[in-house]
Amino acid sequence: MQIKTKTFQTTPKELRAVLTVEYYRRIKRNFIVLSILATMSIIFSILQNRFDWWAVYFLGILAYTASAPLFFRVQKQTSALNFQARHCEIDENFFGLYYADGSIIKMTYEQFIEVRKKADYYFLYMSKTQFHYLPIAAFETEKDIHRFDLWLQSKQLIKLW
Repeated sequence: MQIKTKTFQTTPKELRAVLTVEYYRRIKRNFIVLSILATMSIIFSILQNRFDWWAVYFLGILAYTASAPLFFRVQKQTSALNFQARHCEIDENFFGLYYADGSIIKMTYEQFIEVRKKADYYFLYMSKTQFHYLPIAAFETEKDIHRFDLWLQSKQLIKLW
């Protein structure tokens, strides 16, 4: 299996959107728990006819949690390599990123702990917070996407169903 993607480039705006989606996915449970606690605190303070500081506390944490992506400074926190044009070469043993400036990153598939496929891209995780972003539009053909999916499934990095 040899797959070579088209050259693609990630813009800061696109990366920020991807990181925002990933942030909300990771905090979904915490957000639900905080919402329930804030709602319960508000209901109890209304039923008891008194002001409850816990409601203010939970609402403040909710507001901070929901607005945190607004403070992402993608260009300052991310390597300049993430914004360069690049293409991927994928074979049985290695996942290679070839950048426009000549830099090369080659990884074995054992370095990935998980792969998540979304509608428009793949997240190839090396740890819980570090990942490589691979847009599906970068693949040449639908056959290449299918071969890549099947290969990831054979390595137990992705579940297709």
